[in-house]
Amino acid sequence: MPETPRANYLIYAPAYDPDSGGSIFLHQLAHALTTLGEDAALWPWWETPRPPLRKRLRRMLGKPMRLPQDPTLRTRVARPADLRSETVVVYPEVTLGNPLGAAHVARWLLYKPGLKDPYDFGPGEMFFRAGEMSDLPKITGGAQDLFLWRRNPVYRNENRPERKGACYMVRKGHEKPRIPETEDAICVDGLSHEETAAVFNRCDTFYSYDEATFYSQYAAICGCDSVIVPGYFADRADWVAAHPIGRVGVAYGLDDLAHARATRDQVAPLLDAQEQAGLETVKAFVTRTQARHSSA
Repeated sequence: MPETPRANYLIYAPAYDPDSGGSIFLHQLAHALTTLGEDAALWPWWETPRPPLRKRLRRMLGKPMRLPQDPTLRTRVARPADLRSETVVVYPEVTLGNPLGAAHVARWLLYKPGLKDPYDFGPGEMFFRAGEMSDLPKITGGAQDLFLWRRNPVYRNENRPERKGACYMVRKGHEKPRIPETEDAICVDGLSHEETAAVFNRCDTFYSYDEATFYSQYAAICGCDSVIVPGYFADRADWVAAHPIGRVGVAYGLDDLAHARATRDQVAPLLDAQEQAGLETVKAFVTRTQARHSSA
């Protein structure tokens, strides 16, 4: 019997946006797979398999589709011929259905489906989760871990002698009522990483209405008291169980500040360890998806 061809990977992704966690993770997955020797490419999520005539002519010439990428990552944009019968297509949870008509679908849950956006999953999908809080066990049966961490070097403690004031971020916590501590604080939503790092280095405290953003760790690295505005979990223990990366350096509510301050120096080493652990989850992802493909 002829040998089953090894599956390649298409990551269904938006343009790279350094301020969007979902965009960062999807592009980093393509980078990690490529680094591990897999055939992986990014498929722009506005492109369909049957585009208008002008785009079809461009594709007939073998030209790749267009998609802004992070120049520091090893990624490439897909060509039409990359979508094959053995291809594993990775969709984030916000993608409805299977727009590429792929035979093998890996659904990556970067955020809890239905909490903010609707979802539409198909039969036979393989489920992976960025963290416990993004899973829907009743549907997935318990998704397999798949996470990636890449520490942005712009975040560092400049040890400025005078810190004062507060800053905050809303992002996915927009439905929470605002607390008095952020009434006159600096909002960092929409700022570049360089601008945000500068704010973190001149403020005393960072408040995050979003309970899952990586900015909470970045604020701690920069020397801020990093505080989650509670709301989705009963207490700190429940939040940490769903978001283990927050077990050091971050307070779940103001009454947790002593713990955050005492463990702040552990955040950077933890992120370094998480980066390596994330690569191991990518290896496990490859093992599972290749096994499913070869047995199909």
